[in-house]
Amino acid sequence: MAAVDLRPITRAVIEDLIPRLRPLDRLELDCMTPGDPADRLAEMVARARRSRAAYMGGDLVCIFGVSAASLAADVGCPWALITRAVDRPDVRRELVADSRVALEWVGQDFRRLWNYVAAENVTAIRWLKWMGFSFGGQEVVLQGHRFLHFEKETG
Repeated sequence: MAAVDLRPITRAVIEDLIPRLRPLDRLELDCMTPGDPADRLAEMVARARRSRAAYMGGDLVCIFGVSAASLAADVGCPWALITRAVDRPDVRRELVADSRVALEWVGQDFRRLWNYVAAENVTAIRWLKWMGFSFGGQEVVLQGHRFLHFEKETG
């Protein structure tokens, strides 16, 4: 498989991403960012301290980044939206292999990282645990779906 190619996230990337999202990633996007998804993602990317689109073999695999809780915060909210390209075993292996390095990159300015994940997104929960995030039982309900709080101390 080709190496991961990281690129800036443009409006064209966002427009390409939305119809390719895995169903649970689309659910999370719709629940957490009501309104036009492309506009909301463009705003999220603009507010991000760091963000990138990841391609493998020319296919868009995901976008990811981190936003600060406030401008001076040392607490960040990492996020990622993954396409159905990850259903291919070779892409999934490469994504998992490179994900810890990507987390170090997005989290380098922060003391702690936290966010929420849909409770039904068991694959993402397993991956987040593998990445060192913990789940403390805190949850919220958004648009009728349970979301679990996860966090990690980074340094």
